[in-house]
Amino acid sequence: MTRVYAAAVIAALAFGGGYWTRGSIEARKALDAAEAAQDARERAARAEAQRLAVQAERDRLARKLEDAAHADPVRNPDALPASRVRRLQQIR
Repeated sequence: MTRVYAAAVIAALAFGGGYWTRGSIEARKALDAAEAAQDARERAARAEAQRLAVQAERDRLARKLEDAAHADPVRNPDALPASRVRRLQQIR
């Protein structure tokens, strides 16, 4: 009878140990997935910040060109002055 109890205890420990091991593996996988998701969010945030910086620089340059165009008065409505032609060529 003692052997039956000992065998039952050993079987229960082995059975429980298997579930404990599987649970720790699943917890590690969940933690790795959460870390990967956090890394992806950080990369996306850096990319968005870079995109916004590029957009702000583009807007600043467009404003600068527009201000320069408005500062140059139209003397002859039939043709563009050379300064405007050069400024338009800078845009390309």
